[in-house]
Amino acid sequence: MAEFFVEINAQGNGDHIVHRSDCSILPSKDAVRYLGSIASCSSAVKKASEIFKQVNGCSLCSVACHSA
Repeated sequence: MAEFFVEINAQGNGDHIVHRSDCSILPSKDAVRYLGSIASCSSAVKKASEIFKQVNGCSLCSVACHSA
């Protein structure tokens, strides 16, 4: 299990990025929403998609869930 967060502000392409808590590029706490302690990035992306329409995994900490 890992703790996951999703960025509140979308990227230029509309993606809200999902990060693990230990990500080196995790934005400040006021710029993310806590998703919870979750077993996989795919589950975290699914949970984030209940909040935001367009989500993507971080290219550094959630590579398996990142789509170019």
